[in-house]
Amino acid sequence: MSPAMDSVSWVYFSVTFLAMVTCVLGMAGNSMVIWLLSFRVQRSPFCVYVLNLAVADFLFLLSMASMLSLETGPLLVASTSARIYEGMKRIKYFAYTAGLSLLTAISTQRCLSVLFPIWYKCHQPQHLSTVVCGALWALALLMNFLASFFCVQFWHPNQNQCFWVDMVFTSLILGIFMPIMILSSTILLIRVRKNTLLRRRRPRRLFVVILASVFVFLTCSLPLGIYWFLLYWVGLPQDVLLLYICLSRFSSSLSSSANPVIYFLVGSQKSHRLQESLDAMLGRALRDEPEPDGRETPSVCTNDEA
Repeated sequence: MSPAMDSVSWVYFSVTFLAMVTCVLGMAGNSMVIWLLSFRVQRSPFCVYVLNLAVADFLFLLSMASMLSLETGPLLVASTSARIYEGMKRIKYFAYTAGLSLLTAISTQRCLSVLFPIWYKCHQPQHLSTVVCGALWALALLMNFLASFFCVQFWHPNQNQCFWVDMVFTSLILGIFMPIMILSSTILLIRVRKNTLLRRRRPRRLFVVILASVFVFLTCSLPLGIYWFLLYWVGLPQDVLLLYICLSRFSSSLSSSANPVIYFLVGSQKSHRLQESLDAMLGRALRDEPEPDGRETPSVCTNDEA
């Protein structure tokens, strides 16, 4: 084995180990968010989005950790392990698509609430968040089913069919969801910044959570999507492609693990950060009400439709 391959292998196993640790910590954090939003924090429409996003992140991290374990373990050559690996890859793709669409829906709905506050408060459908989440899960499941149907035949990919399926997914994910997320987040950032300067009031914690989550996703999870839908069809040197794959996996694992940290950091009070319960911090982070400087807010996730 050449020294170059030795260095590439060392980097691959090192980054894979970091990705595995990140996946385990991220699953623990998202599990905590799921449990708190299910039993400890009062549910609101926005909390429904966050709950579904935490489920998508947990599934993504679980499938990523399973794939990394199979790749670095001795059992991948077995046919059963190959089938499990292919199944985990499908689940990872499904969770990635669901997480992207949910984050796009979150930023878009917050943008509409800022641009059209009267309509948002008075004319918003009562169960809009639940319906949107269900529709996005169904869309992600349909896309994953089509990919499995066209691309997997007896666990061997058909290159011609996969090419056209991936091109459709490229147009949908990178051509529709991504621009909507970027546009709505940019508008939200401008309006929040403008209101902060004019009223000299800190921005709502909820807006900070959304903007931070979108920023982390764009910087950490987008490279994996670029690899899936673009670089797969570009002829790159094997060493370069391997390094990009492992780095994009680590960054995407970091992105799915970062949201619980964002919630708890944004929702904590500086005066007694180490003394508060997790449900208090989470409820405060998802509170959709203005917070004057120097005043503590109760840790309840209020109803956005009130």
